Amino acid sequence: MKVVILGQGAIGSLLAARCQWSGVDYAVMGRDTTLQTIHFQSVDGRVDTFTPPSISQEQLRGSELLILPLKAYQILPALKSLKPSLSSQPLILLHNGLGTEHECRALLPAHPVALGITRLAALKQGIRVQETGHGQTDLSWVQKPDSDTMMQVQQLITNLLSPSEWHQDLRPLQWAKLAINAVINPLTALHNIRNGELASAEFQVQIQALNQETAKLMQNLGIPGSEDLDDKVAEVIHATAANFSSMHQDFTHGRQTEVDYINGFLVRSAAQQGMSLPQHQALWQTIKHGRPAN
Repeated sequence: MKVVILGQGAIGSLLAARCQWSGVDYAVMGRDTTLQTIHFQSVDGRVDTFTPPSISQEQLRGSELLILPLKAYQILPALKSLKPSLSSQPLILLHNGLGTEHECRALLPAHPVALGITRLAALKQGIRVQETGHGQTDLSWVQKPDSDTMMQVQQLITNLLSPSEWHQDLRPLQWAKLAINAVINPLTALHNIRNGELASAEFQVQIQALNQETAKLMQNLGIPGSEDLDDKVAEVIHATAANFSSMHQDFTHGRQTEVDYINGFLVRSAAQQGMSLPQHQALWQTIKHGRPAN
């Protein structure tokens, strides 16, 4: 089974490097057929320079595994573009935030699709891609393929994204990550700071208020894991202290952010429950329409 990676973003380039090093049959589908050369450095210091093999949409044969390591807002346009060329290829959506599952089901109701969240992190600057974080990838099938294909996919992912784990229900883990991202990402973007700077006293009242809103929504929805969000967020701030969040990078470079699928998703979910989340609402709108601090 050939692995096809959509795009040459930071995580897409990291996946391409892993395929390259492990000898997996793979290709990258870029905006055009000429792909960018990657100068990749892993978190343990391994360095390589390579140009991934290219594949076009028209070259898909139906037996590939398509991985979409995209921004959440890029998922639906990518699926709409791919739809005429899809037959039975399983898709893996790998991104921050929540909300794309419903978009995907509406567009491709019977297509085999898995969702994934990952603790892998990478920073891309030009052709240079540096792996900045390593950790587990968690996945779950939204719509399962046949059993043989499912076994092939899961074995491929086990080799490519080790350590990884497949779950019957990914929602508790998705919400755990969403709760943390909804604090760290917008605050670091607005204040133009690294994650670790959120540990300072000036941010604690706002962080606690955001966590309280998220916890109440999770409790109302019956999502486990709302306890001790303050501690969980603080732990990630400490563990990723030297990193710039992905939203910080997008916001400071004038790119679209995933805030609609993070804080915006929380606000919309709360509205469906008759709740309001004023702290998340304010961050959502400020990121959508604001500018980073100097």
